[in-house]
Amino acid sequence: MLRPSLIIFSGLPGTGKSTLSTRLAGHLRLPILRIDDIALQIPPGARTDFWDTQIAILLRLAESQLELGVSVILDSVFMAYDRHHAQQIARAQNATFRPIYTFVSDNALWQERVTQRYQELNDEVVATWERIQHQRQSFLPWEQDTALFVDSVQPLEENFASVLAFATQPDPSLKPLTVPSNLVPGKYHL
Repeated sequence: MLRPSLIIFSGLPGTGKSTLSTRLAGHLRLPILRIDDIALQIPPGARTDFWDTQIAILLRLAESQLELGVSVILDSVFMAYDRHHAQQIARAQNATFRPIYTFVSDNALWQERVTQRYQELNDEVVATWERIQHQRQSFLPWEQDTALFVDSVQPLEENFASVLAFATQPDPSLKPLTVPSNLVPGKYHL
């Protein structure tokens, strides 16, 4: 039996992670767990303790799939220590850890996409450019060679081909994340 995989999509809002993760889940016929589906009722002024709880639920659901030997895809920002906990869960379940980091290298294009999405969806839960810039201050940068880096400036088909190849190769040959000494499951934000 092949080892299951824990595939995580990390990136700030508006970087294409949901588009790619949903498409990958459909293509590979894998379950996808999204933080947006878990955190349906976001209280006004939600603080880090609210988000830490939601992420802990997301990671526990992923762990339960891996325990069954089922690969799973996670779609969340993975701001900081939550990605380290995901790596630990994959190791504990003898699963391959496959992190994918999405970003937009052109800030003007990113802002345009975010603003357009906010206006089209007309939903206060959708992140504004201002809120994303606030989040960006706390987003722990991914270290080189610890994830597949996907720049959403590139064409979608090209990015999806890279993601699919990464998700299906036998060994992604990545450096493991350096686990901080103060990592506490359930406390993920810096």
